[in-house]
Amino acid sequence: MNPNEWVERKKQFNAGLEADQAETQAILTGHAHIEIALVDEKMAGVIDDALIEPGNSWAERQSVIEELSGAVAAEVERRALMMKDAYPFTLGKGSSLNYRPSKTGVYEFCLAVARNPTGEMSGFPKASAIFEMLGRDVVASHLGRGAAGFRTGAPPYPFEDRGNSARDTFQALERLCGEFRWHPEHGFPEEPSFKDLKDAGVDLVVWKHSLDNRNGHLFVLCQCACGKNDVDSDKGRQLSIKRLEIWLRPVCHVSPLRCFLVAHHIPNTMSLYEISKDAGLVLDRARIALIAESSPEFMWSREGIDYHKMATKYACPEVVQPVLARQRQIAEGALHSQLHESVPRRTSRKTKKVRENPEEPHTLNN
Repeated sequence: MNPNEWVERKKQFNAGLEADQAETQAILTGHAHIEIALVDEKMAGVIDDALIEPGNSWAERQSVIEELSGAVAAEVERRALMMKDAYPFTLGKGSSLNYRPSKTGVYEFCLAVARNPTGEMSGFPKASAIFEMLGRDVVASHLGRGAAGFRTGAPPYPFEDRGNSARDTFQALERLCGEFRWHPEHGFPEEPSFKDLKDAGVDLVVWKHSLDNRNGHLFVLCQCACGKNDVDSDKGRQLSIKRLEIWLRPVCHVSPLRCFLVAHHIPNTMSLYEISKDAGLVLDRARIALIAESSPEFMWSREGIDYHKMATKYACPEVVQPVLARQRQIAEGALHSQLHESVPRRTSRKTKKVRENPEEPHTLNN
């Protein structure tokens, strides 16, 4: 094991963000060049930050660009090697990335929500809420036949039939599994407002019933993270059993397992281990997709979600349009010299929300 691996965690994660950009373009157009990640205007900030003095020599910029290009290529290769057939891309000649749709669309949707974690459209659940619904089914699949799950995360939607407060949500959960009894400690309100409590720090509860139907089931409490700034131990710590014990007495009869689902890849193994110390079992995009692709029959969504369609809706195509133009430059052989002669001006790395298409009917998948 490399003793310096942990030190490289931020560099590897940033390379993963640029690999995500190339994957997104491949999904939208069928193929992409891995180098395309380096020519997005967002990359200017990364290049400048990597130099001691922005505006330094051509040779220094060339060195940084080559290093970044190598890091992105290495990350794509890592994903392909680890995920094998579950990785919905193939590597071709000349740093090309070719898209082959997955069986479930789970990888594609995780990629879309990682790039657009605050995405929302009228008539559709938020992208982050769909990720929680997906996580529920993935963890249930991981537990095996007979497992069930329930989304407790905020905000609730009318079709979930669990009311509009934390009390309503946990009472609905108790009716399903027989545990998680709502009974606040003395001095705490019987029915706190949604603003004050929301989901009590738990996004999902997944369980496997005891065969004799007595309480004391195996439970997994889950926290979900879509944004790049949430992939750390601090987010994992938000799920607090002691906090739940204020409102639920008992929470459950057997100490629950903890799970942290992340829409991003966590390329650095030592970083994965570090987060696991606080968050429990960590399922990043690679693990989520591997579970889904190994048992696609369990990925049928009770909400009728088509993850392929949702991935396209939340992929935020307006963000990649400038990149598509640059792909044409690559095909014409003009980009290589451009990379080394100039660096695009710095722009924000923020991802825009998907704009609503007023012509689309307001159904979950259409």
